[in-house]
Amino acid sequence: MVSKENRMIGLVFDVDDTLYEQIVPFENAYKSLFDMDIDMEKFYLLSRYYSDVKFEDSRNGEMTMDEYHIYRIQEAAKDLGVCLSDEQALNMQKEYKKNQQKLQMSDITRSILELAKENNVKLGIITNGPSEHQWSKVKALGVEKWIDRKNIIVSGDYGINKPDVRIFEIMQEKLQLPNDSLYYIGDSLENDIVGANNAGWKAIWINRYKKKIPENAYIYKIAENNAKLFEIISEIFEK
Repeated sequence: MVSKENRMIGLVFDVDDTLYEQIVPFENAYKSLFDMDIDMEKFYLLSRYYSDVKFEDSRNGEMTMDEYHIYRIQEAAKDLGVCLSDEQALNMQKEYKKNQQKLQMSDITRSILELAKENNVKLGIITNGPSEHQWSKVKALGVEKWIDRKNIIVSGDYGINKPDVRIFEIMQEKLQLPNDSLYYIGDSLENDIVGANNAGWKAIWINRYKKKIPENAYIYKIAENNAKLFEIISEIFEK
C-alpha cells in the first residue's frame, strides 16, 4: 500500500461526469418538461459537444450565459430532429440547474474517496466552469468531507481553463508533489486527458460512453465506470 512504501501520491478529479453522472439531472430536466421521444444518451453527448464549441465565447463575453445555454441545447436537439424554441431550451437549462443542486455521489465514488484518505493520498479537484455554478455542485456533492477546499480549483476563479497546463501547475503547487506522482481523473479527452498529458501527469480516462481512443493521447488507464475506477485506484495503492 502507499503508506507502507512511504510514497506520497496525488489524485485530482474532474467533477462533471467523473464524481457524478451528469446525464442523470440532464435527463430528468428533459423528461419533466417534454413528452417528445429522444435518444437521451446522444442528446446529452451532443449537448456536451456544443457546450465545448462555444465555451470560450461564453467565458470571454462574446455570448451571454443564456445565449450559451440556449445554443447548446437547441443545437443538440436539432441534430436529433427535435426543435426547441429559445424559451423551451432556457426552461430546460433552468430545470437542469435546479436538479444539479440535488446531486449525489454514488456509494462507489464515496468509497474511492474513503480509500484514498485511508492511504494518506493528497486529493484535489480541477473543474472548468463559472465559479458560482461549479462551487454549487461541489457543495451539493459534499466533497469537502474528503477534499480540502484549498485544493479545489474552479477555472472561473482563475480565468484559466483545462487543458491549459497552467491550471495543472497551480494544483501541483498546492499539493507539493512531483508530476510523476500525480494522477488526473476525468471524462473529457480534450480537457482532462490532453491537459494531464501536457502537465506530465498520469491520465485516467472515465469513458462511460465508449468513445474511440485517440492515437495521440497517452492514457494511463481507462475506466468504463466508477466501479472499474475503484479497481484501478486500488491497484495503484498496491504497487
